[in-house]
Amino acid sequence: MTTGKLLKIGEVARRLKVAVSTIRKYEAAGVVLPIRTSGRHRLFSEDDAEWLNCIRDMISKKGMTLEAINRMIALVPCWELRQCPVEERADCAAYTNDAVPCWLLDTIIHKTSTANCRTCVQYKTVTHCRNMKVMLTQLFESKGY
Repeated sequence: MTTGKLLKIGEVARRLKVAVSTIRKYEAAGVVLPIRTSGRHRLFSEDDAEWLNCIRDMISKKGMTLEAINRMIALVPCWELRQCPVEERADCAAYTNDAVPCWLLDTIIHKTSTANCRTCVQYKTVTHCRNMKVMLTQLFESKGY
């Protein structure tokens, strides 16, 4: 469960100095999972706002695409973060697909809804810029890059 103040999409857009449609585009690409009210309004936590700012910086300052950001997220091994048993990994689409984050795959055995993905250790860990940098550095070092 998210604690703290929740921000409407317009508030986040003003804070980040982007159009609301930009945030919707990030959501459509799957790089952020907003909280949805019963009226289908999007709400964002402070952590979401920081992550959206990070995405904006990766795009505007680093020249990355949303596809590249999703690919980067997908490289972080969720099965290690979740401490999934080896026998469970064989049937897990996230284990064999490193093109998109696990929450964008339709056939994840632990996935029941994007609301649950918001609370998953994978989503909560990779949607922080500092964590992402550390995790990718460790991953590449372990692979000998």
